[in-house]
Amino acid sequence: MGTPPSPSANGGFDVQPVHVHHAADLVKEAQFAHAERAAVLVDVLNKYNQSAGTGRGADAFADAYMEVAAKFLEAWGRSVVSVGGASVGLNHTANHYVLAEWEAGGRKGAQPARQPEPVVINKPPRYGPVNPIKWTGTGEDVDSWWISGVIGEFPDLLADLIRPAIEHGLRLGKVHEITPGIKDDEVRDMAKAWKAIGSEAAKASDDFNAAIGGITDPKDKGEWQTAMRTFGQTIWGTTAWGRQLDTEGKRSQTGRHWRSTKDLPPSGRRPIVDVLKKTADEIASLLEHVSDVGEKTRKFTTQAGINAAKATASDLTDLSVTNLTKMAVGGVVGRIVLSFRSHMDKQGCNAAVETYHKEFTEAAGKLKALLPELEIAITSAPTYQAEIARAQGFGARSLKEFKKEHSWQIGGESPFPYMYSLDLATNEGLNGAHTIDKHVGKTDEQLLQRIRDEQRENGKFNILAASSFTDLDAAQKYTQYNIRHNTPEIQNWLKNPPPPKDLVIGVPSVQAEGPLTVPALTGRTVAVDTATGTVKPAQDTHGVTTRLKYDANLNPPFVVYTSAPE
Repeated sequence: MGTPPSPSANGGFDVQPVHVHHAADLVKEAQFAHAERAAVLVDVLNKYNQSAGTGRGADAFADAYMEVAAKFLEAWGRSVVSVGGASVGLNHTANHYVLAEWEAGGRKGAQPARQPEPVVINKPPRYGPVNPIKWTGTGEDVDSWWISGVIGEFPDLLADLIRPAIEHGLRLGKVHEITPGIKDDEVRDMAKAWKAIGSEAAKASDDFNAAIGGITDPKDKGEWQTAMRTFGQTIWGTTAWGRQLDTEGKRSQTGRHWRSTKDLPPSGRRPIVDVLKKTADEIASLLEHVSDVGEKTRKFTTQAGINAAKATASDLTDLSVTNLTKMAVGGVVGRIVLSFRSHMDKQGCNAAVETYHKEFTEAAGKLKALLPELEIAITSAPTYQAEIARAQGFGARSLKEFKKEHSWQIGGESPFPYMYSLDLATNEGLNGAHTIDKHVGKTDEQLLQRIRDEQRENGKFNILAASSFTDLDAAQKYTQYNIRHNTPEIQNWLKNPPPPKDLVIGVPSVQAEGPLTVPALTGRTVAVDTATGTVKPAQDTHGVTTRLKYDANLNPPFVVYTSAPE
């Protein structure tokens, strides 16, 4: 699909289905570019293997690195899926709108064609695993570090004969603990790849914001702009109940913000993006640091070995070549070892090795400190279905310029002959309605996260349950069932307007479709056990509860303020 004329081409700002479809295509392109960036990173990392070298510090660093890299790629993959859901949701919105308009107009002419659903990534890509950087090999010894430089101080004729003695002398200190050492040239290349993906982490957010901005009136100062900001923030992990958390996931007034806000543009609050960037930058910095440590240590120990070799060579001036070619006889090897050891700065080398262990171990600790925020990002990433729903809500309202009115945009389904039929997508945001925002496409972990985030500082629970429909279709279906099942109660509530308070209606179960007389699964819920003050495991739901809020300016005169499975 080519680029359509701007919604503002005729002076006002008129969003048409073609604009929503175009936004869907742009978001799809942004998703694939976002996914490819992580693939490029993995390609670079997998050029190398066992690059950290050996030693207790290097082993600790390698283990921490692998753990953090895996969590980073998992978080990145989750964010890829979120973007794909938004693309599909926008496509569905435009298609539903066109079909619903045709049906409302008496089905004149041919049925409008549907734009194909964008082919997007709907499951987290399997990045990696990346190659391990921990040394597990054999056959590489001190020669990989500096034996060649040390042996170079002896005549070529004698190098192979003297090598066993020098290797033996080197093993008497601590240098062998870190042999083979870090392959700093490989590790520096890995650092560049991490730095590159860190600098590109925000590009997907920028591309997404540009696409959504194209169907948002820039002159609007009210609900449209607020919805755009919320949409652009929630796709990167914010929620209406999010907290300010430190790097360990604890509440802090100086921590990272995970709550949506209308006071900032989308680029001003995108916590998952910020966590990914921070993680990549820190990994790059630590890889550079341990490379510097390895290079510095190697230079020191190499020079110490060369100095000792020069002095040892001088000590051997009284031996003839004939004697040296028979080194295995008469204790000559032992003499060379003793000479080398006496000239070797063993204390300095041992201190350098201990510093090496210490620096790598501390770097490992800094890597592990990145894990809690990555876990938060993984949990907070919106699901594919959640973003389909949110995109449908934003797209549907945009097609009506966010006017405060009910609009039926569910093509292929008639609202008649029922008394009350409400489209949850066009209902979202009216008078604070939030079914999609809070109750669609949430994982069990996100439901638990909500209860925890809503909990007061004193430990008391602000809400006793959090629940979610699987997707927007389920939310629409079961909410509409609840409304139609309770139509007499709604009519009674509206008899003497305005009613004194909101109306809460519910059904304990919904009959499943088909011949079996079993209740349908309406969703999932996580509830607090008030007797013990603990949160119970998530469980299936069979009922629905819906809160209606009165508004005389609407037809019918109420909104579905919230609806949830229970």
